[in-house]
Amino acid sequence: MTQHRTVILRDDRDKLGTRQLDATLSADGTLTIEGQDFGDGVEQIFGSGLSQYEWVLTIQSKDIPKLASVLDEGNDVLAALVSRFSNDEAVALQPFLDKHDIQYEFWNWIGG
Repeated sequence: MTQHRTVILRDDRDKLGTRQLDATLSADGTLTIEGQDFGDGVEQIFGSGLSQYEWVLTIQSKDIPKLASVLDEGNDVLAALVSRFSNDEAVALQPFLDKHDIQYEFWNWIGG
């Protein structure tokens, strides 16, 4: 049985706070991309008193072959995500999924 694997797409710390983004491919083939932003950068985007933003994209296993195909970097989806969407390029991930009609579930939370 294949175990889950996780890669880090982003782990930044600067004067605006921290930004973290991980992608995990579970044993059942589900891809979960989890992001957390903390600090002044969140307040600048979402407004006064808000310093935490967390979000999760979940792509079901049935949609992973299509994702692998549009990534066009082989069958290792996690390696392809690292190659295309690491660090500052992470912001392009959700628009990429939308552009290629990759189905995903989205959850987010904003707080102080």
